[in-house]
Amino acid sequence: MKFSLHTTLPCTLSDAWDALHNPEVFQAVSKPFLYFTPVDPPVFPLRYQSKHRYVVAARALGIVPLGEQEINPLTSSEGDQRTFIDNGRGRSGMLGMVTTFRHQMTLRPSGKGGTILIDQLEFSAGALSPLLWVSFRVFWWWRHLRMRALVPQWHNLTTAAWESRYAKKSLWSGSVNQTLVGALEKLTPGTALDVGAGEGADALWLAERGFHVTALDASPSALMRAEAERVRRVRADGQAREVRWVASDILTDDFPATPREYDLVVAHFLHLPKLERAIIWRKLVAAVAPGGSLLIVGHSPQDLSTGLQRPPRDLMFSAEELRKAVPSTWKKVQVSETIRTHSGTGDPSLTLRDIVLFATR
Repeated sequence: MKFSLHTTLPCTLSDAWDALHNPEVFQAVSKPFLYFTPVDPPVFPLRYQSKHRYVVAARALGIVPLGEQEINPLTSSEGDQRTFIDNGRGRSGMLGMVTTFRHQMTLRPSGKGGTILIDQLEFSAGALSPLLWVSFRVFWWWRHLRMRALVPQWHNLTTAAWESRYAKKSLWSGSVNQTLVGALEKLTPGTALDVGAGEGADALWLAERGFHVTALDASPSALMRAEAERVRRVRADGQAREVRWVASDILTDDFPATPREYDLVVAHFLHLPKLERAIIWRKLVAAVAPGGSLLIVGHSPQDLSTGLQRPPRDLMFSAEELRKAVPSTWKKVQVSETIRTHSGTGDPSLTLRDIVLFATR
């Protein structure tokens, strides 16, 4: 017998993937209905390994012995989809009545800011199968409820930091960055990658001009807010806006596998330590298709004297450093400093400066 459950987890794909490999998560989502004790090996590993065998003893409600079962993980990754399969079996006690057990968990980006979990179970226990189907189905419902509650504990440091900033309120104005408008207004639409998309103002502006946009950010909350705004605008004017929102730690995660290269790659105000921004810049450069364009915008170090909140000086970069990020073999590399007036509260005549790289591969 078999069944399948779907749920959306508000976390990055990599955080969800790490959680599926974590024995502590395996135990946490099972309590208080089931408790597990390691048998072979005698302690839980830090992380389940593919093609290894693990034997555990199970107790219902922490009291009633149910016997032993094997956990036999087999994992695979293909593009932006990752699969964890447990071809386990019962070894003794009541669990020994389960003669076949195949538990498959598949993860992929939802395209709306979270990660979809497709959770499938197929098993056989002879005449007891119908009764166990009901028990397993209720238990799986509980597991998904617990997963959604535990997701904040799975966030890596980057996602946790941005989630704490985005969770309660919007951070930005909702308006497109004017540097993006000035640089790209006449560009022919194609595929676009917006890295560090936040609440999606730039990605939506690009989509409204016909780009097929993939928007990355570490905060699922920010991207889900962006998707809600996209839906609101579509309902208001009927104009299609193609945006795929992908929660991702842009420093450590690979960019989406489809497409591997984009006609346009943009990144605004990604101010990181020098070694980290060098990694990001290399990834941005590699994501641009032949003939495609790259736009990187940062706050000028001169803005530190304005009194406005800006990144610390050690996170700022110069035009010269940014220019070196693009190979000399590219057709066009232009780095300039643009001037704009402050659009927030306070002095409306305040002059701000951005460092802007626009390059064509």
